[in-house]
Amino acid sequence: MADRIGIAERKYQFIKSIAQKTAEKYGYEPIHTPTLEYSSVFERTLGSDSDVVGKELYKLPDSRNQWMTMRPEGTAAVARALVTNQLEFTLPQKLYYSGPMYRHERPQRGRLRQFEQFGIESMGIPHPAIDVESILIGWRFLNQLPLGSNAKLELHMNTLGDAESRSSYRKALKTYFEHYRDKLSPDSQRRLDTNPLRILDSKSEQDISIVSNAPIADEYLLPEASKHFEFVQTALKDLDIPFTHNRRLVRGLDYYQHTVWEVTCASSELGASQATVLAGGRYDGLTSVLGGKRVLPGVGWGSGIDRLALLLADNKVPIPVTPVPVVIIPETSSETRSRYVDDRVYSFAIRVAETIRRYRSAYVVHGSILNDGTAASHPPIDKQLPNLLSKEPQPSRVVIVGSEEMLKSGVTVRNMSTRQQQFVKLDSIQDLL
Repeated sequence: MADRIGIAERKYQFIKSIAQKTAEKYGYEPIHTPTLEYSSVFERTLGSDSDVVGKELYKLPDSRNQWMTMRPEGTAAVARALVTNQLEFTLPQKLYYSGPMYRHERPQRGRLRQFEQFGIESMGIPHPAIDVESILIGWRFLNQLPLGSNAKLELHMNTLGDAESRSSYRKALKTYFEHYRDKLSPDSQRRLDTNPLRILDSKSEQDISIVSNAPIADEYLLPEASKHFEFVQTALKDLDIPFTHNRRLVRGLDYYQHTVWEVTCASSELGASQATVLAGGRYDGLTSVLGGKRVLPGVGWGSGIDRLALLLADNKVPIPVTPVPVVIIPETSSETRSRYVDDRVYSFAIRVAETIRRYRSAYVVHGSILNDGTAASHPPIDKQLPNLLSKEPQPSRVVIVGSEEMLKSGVTVRNMSTRQQQFVKLDSIQDLL
């Protein structure tokens, strides 16, 4: 979990804006789901033996002792929303979402307990063409980001087959890994009894050599499942989308079948263990697990904004036009020799800033409190101007107002580069800005 201020937050907004525009080009609509859901939404869909459910959920009981969970991923929440809002009979549904997700993991670079994700989901379309579209949207989105020449994106794909193919493959894996039960890591030994597919995704060194010789899904695909994946591969080749058929690629959640994929980025900013920046797949039947009346085909992906932000240099993020500062000249009391700003001048400065906003952004430079908590007057003008130049982005022009400007219904405009100043009537200020 981390705070994001200024340019850090602008990075996230910039990345999400590109993702949103890309999704909308393909006819996707926005959806927002609650951060807090009933725990059953995720426990029924992700699999009780998954690391997410077993170790990483943020769960809490509500006042009626019903278990609630902080959303760990977006797909199950979107599927639940379709069922809840009776959208199963208004198909297809093509949706995109963004927002915070929560998993109790060991925090490290590119992996936070509260992390931002953007994703798309399409439900109701059985043809593999929608797999292609989903992959294409993600690929186009990532390649629009100015990640730099050192950030190399790679698309990896595989198929888990349909439900029957996956069942046969699962039995074959169980038989194979059973011979090595005593040599597997404790986690993989547990998964052998619950879902041996998950062993293929193990990062444990004692599992890797065993996994390398395990059966592959291709050998257990039924003709229709094989045809589905062949369509996806052919279509991507026709679109000149480079990909690698990674036969060891699986997804860590129970609901995936048929096409699965991920996009990795080789960069020193992420490291090898956090190289995945987008992952997705097909999940036919997910809505029925959540009480839906129909078994709907579905496909989608999620992308981690936090990791993408690490790859994005600050100077690649568009910055809005620098707003014009309206600086107030304080007066000095003849009795106390202290500085003050007449309320009428302050009110005039607010009106000046509002007039400028007809043409561009502007703000009044206010006096802040001192470190001891006492009220502060505005510093002298010769101190206010250097303070403005010490901040990024620097203003090119500054508007100065004082009692004289107020009486003349005008302002002084200062060019910060040339240091030249010019008085102008308020109704003609657009000409100098």
